[in-house]
Amino acid sequence: MPVDLGPAKQRAVLASLALHVGHAVSIDCMLGMVWGPAQPVSARQLVHTYVARLRRLLEPDLPPRGRTNIISSGPGGYRLVTSRELVDVTRFELLYRQAKQFLCADEPQRAFELLGEAMRLWRDPELAELSALLNSPEILDLLRRRWSEAALDYVRAGLDLKQAVAVLPAARRLAITEPMNEVAQALYIVALEQTGRRAAAVRHFDDIRVMLKAELGVQPGSQLSDAYRAVLAGDDMAHGRPGGPGPSAEQVRPPWHGRGPGLGPLIYRERDLDAVMSLLAEQRLLTVTGPPGCGKSMLALRAAACLRDNLLGGVAVLDCAELTTPAQLDAHLSELLGAEPGTPPSRLLGDQQMLIVLDDVEHVIDACVEVVDEVVRACPNVSVVVTSREPLGVPYETVWRLRPLAVTVGDEARWGAEPPAVQLFARRAAQVSPGLRLGADDLRTVADLCARLDDLPLAVELAAECLATETLDELVRRLDDPLRELKPPRRGQPVHHRSLQAALLRSLHCLDGQERWCFLRLGALPLSFRAEQAEAVWAASPYGPVDGRWMLMRLAEKSLLFVRHDLAGPLYGKLRLVHRLAADLGVTERRPVDASAVPIL
Repeated sequence: MPVDLGPAKQRAVLASLALHVGHAVSIDCMLGMVWGPAQPVSARQLVHTYVARLRRLLEPDLPPRGRTNIISSGPGGYRLVTSRELVDVTRFELLYRQAKQFLCADEPQRAFELLGEAMRLWRDPELAELSALLNSPEILDLLRRRWSEAALDYVRAGLDLKQAVAVLPAARRLAITEPMNEVAQALYIVALEQTGRRAAAVRHFDDIRVMLKAELGVQPGSQLSDAYRAVLAGDDMAHGRPGGPGPSAEQVRPPWHGRGPGLGPLIYRERDLDAVMSLLAEQRLLTVTGPPGCGKSMLALRAAACLRDNLLGGVAVLDCAELTTPAQLDAHLSELLGAEPGTPPSRLLGDQQMLIVLDDVEHVIDACVEVVDEVVRACPNVSVVVTSREPLGVPYETVWRLRPLAVTVGDEARWGAEPPAVQLFARRAAQVSPGLRLGADDLRTVADLCARLDDLPLAVELAAECLATETLDELVRRLDDPLRELKPPRRGQPVHHRSLQAALLRSLHCLDGQERWCFLRLGALPLSFRAEQAEAVWAASPYGPVDGRWMLMRLAEKSLLFVRHDLAGPLYGKLRLVHRLAADLGVTERRPVDASAVPIL
């Protein structure tokens, strides 16, 4: 089961042990991996504290002195005691070693299966999360090189076995990760050609040729040039010779059913897009969750558009925003797939290779679970992407949590002078008011405005659209009551995307009575608070005693709260707009809470 491992440094301690599973790791080694040279004075004591907390999390049913079955003490350090096959890194190494043996024994099919299993253990070849946790560039560089080596062997084996469709996502990731590796680029071109994407293969070769000339001053090598010539030869066979096979797969694209992908660039979502596409290469059910207005639908549709050409059955997008009953969801999906209502979707899909996107399902989530479970179990080549404000909660679900556009610490350099929310505002403002120019002072005002709107894409776009009829100063005054004031004329959008109030109220409609009662009382608390403070304002619940931590978990799952951890434990937070909603509705829908009785952080 998932275990919340606590703050970043505590997770880093476990990561340092996992990277050396079965071996003792000295305290000095852990200090170097977790903090590097800039170690706090209390670093050694912190390691012991973090280990004690990890033991409590991993063996909660044992007394403190008995919690040594997973993390044991050794001479001068600690050791993670578990099978090497239960740690992704070492399991990857074991699988890769076995695959190499089968390759040497000329058994490519078995090697390909083992390599595929090894590749599925990876989520991010760049190891971004682990890099943020650990100060150990040598180990991380070694892991990245091992992934690249395994990916090369996996793609080669797949292409030899005519499994180009299966290895194309890995070939793409490899080409992105190893831009100067001509072998990786050549394999990606071959994979594109073998899946019928000749035009994309030609474009990619041109891009690589330009990059090699600009970066290294060289022309493509023999393997890359040979792959390119093979693509051109295949293109001539398809188009220039009598009796050729007719239109290529580039000309006849896989079908797209339902609402199309969004227009315009994704701002500050490149990493999310890459992550979603990588997950979909390995998982069959992915749910994109996040607070209202954070861009879940646009991300899912853009990922579907990028993957479309790799799916012979294409993409089907069902907008569930206006559905109200389980029967409607089933009937609309069948109709979208071209059948009479009442025909089970699984019967229509069969063995097709297809991606289904179910958008905005939080209000029909039980019906969505039934449909998804039937499709995933009965149709082995169908993947499903769901967008919702809360996960489905099924055991085989992978969840990608989307955040507002606020730039993370250390990532500021990627965006130059203007943060992404300001860029989004400026782009939308230029669309609704052509010729509008924002000066330096205006951009500072916009940055403050975006921060007050939590950097939520929907809120930022609604604010920018108001500039069609008013000035920036007038818009700033509207932010005294953004939930009611930010509602510019919008057509072609779901009702809950036409104003901030409608977007947030939709979340309230997905709560039961007790959850709603508890949420409204959080309006009396500050933006950040502890569980004890929430329990204090929930003491007089008309629904009986409230399990405070369970309720906080439920509200966090529904994207109304977020959680972070520090040395004092979990710290809960609300977006400013969510806090405003709870506070405003609390005035009219409940008796005021005595805020003076609530401890303030």
